[in-house]
Amino acid sequence: MEVENNDAVLIPGQCIRPPGNKEIATKLLKELYNLTALSVTDLNAYDDRNYHVICDGSHTNPHITNISECGYVLKIVNSLDSKKEHVIEAQTDMLIFLNKREITCPLPVKNVHGLYHTLVELNADGCTGDYVVRLLVYRPGELLRHVPITGELLRNVGSFTAKLSNVLLNFSHSAYNEHKTMWMLNSVPKLRQFTYAVKNALERELAHQVILAFEKEVLEIDLRLEHGMIHGDLNEQNLVVSSNGREIAAVIDFGDSHRTSLIFELAITLCYMILQAGDIAMGKHVIEGYQDIRKLTEPEKKILKTTVCARLCQSLVMGAYSHLYDPQNDYLLSTQKSGWTLLKKLWPLSQDAILRNWGLTD
Repeated sequence: MEVENNDAVLIPGQCIRPPGNKEIATKLLKELYNLTALSVTDLNAYDDRNYHVICDGSHTNPHITNISECGYVLKIVNSLDSKKEHVIEAQTDMLIFLNKREITCPLPVKNVHGLYHTLVELNADGCTGDYVVRLLVYRPGELLRHVPITGELLRNVGSFTAKLSNVLLNFSHSAYNEHKTMWMLNSVPKLRQFTYAVKNALERELAHQVILAFEKEVLEIDLRLEHGMIHGDLNEQNLVVSSNGREIAAVIDFGDSHRTSLIFELAITLCYMILQAGDIAMGKHVIEGYQDIRKLTEPEKKILKTTVCARLCQSLVMGAYSHLYDPQNDYLLSTQKSGWTLLKKLWPLSQDAILRNWGLTD
């Protein structure tokens, strides 16, 4: 969701999610990739439309050597992100870069024109607009949200997060230099425009407290923190776990990737992992795994709690806002109940208590 660009501003009530159904997906797959769908399955998505497609082995796309047995993800990008094709090109470059460096993630596929994405006009479900269509090799496995949470798994999540940050230190693309979206932690102050969607007055006030603290404690020292590229949304739905339930086999959905403070990647991961575990103290395992590869600095330790709370706020406020205008998409409410419960427990904890909880005391 775009907030900076004058031609791509999120307006309350605006329809940005593409129209979509299995017939549209099948048609796009044939027209753009010359692939025949044997099955089309809806995948969860926030503002985009994602489909897992299994394809027939016969095709005449000169840019595809072998058909992926595990299928593909056909992605129809929301109308705001579709206006930033240079950012989509940057995401494509990042995915290719990571696949070459032992980070398993979706691999972009060229269409019949030899392009990694196409802008198409769609008119359905009361929405008309231009939307970017992409195809990516599907990475099979169990999503972390379906796997029992153990200390070992969380430690491996932490290690993977730090490894990804280290690999991405060697990646850059000019499109990311000015890229801004509502889902970046640097955009947390803009949440004030959307808190009206939170119906509970006490929860709304709590969100405003967190936003203010994040501005004062985190954003004021942001320039002193180490910066680099991050995935930006390492949650339980974007991490694919190996068959033994212990390691991270793949990472998916790079739609929120951007350049920012590296500590934000850990804070985002931590937010979703303690939500999934239902226990603040389990964050200790994520941090231990992370520090096996990348040591936290004192300023990073100091801002970690507030940054985790800011991400929680972001997810809760934007989930409530988006659901107002897309009430059929229950995926938007996935963190609401447990998220507010966690925020109310985490926010009052003192700095000493949280450092002890997460094993960050000397």
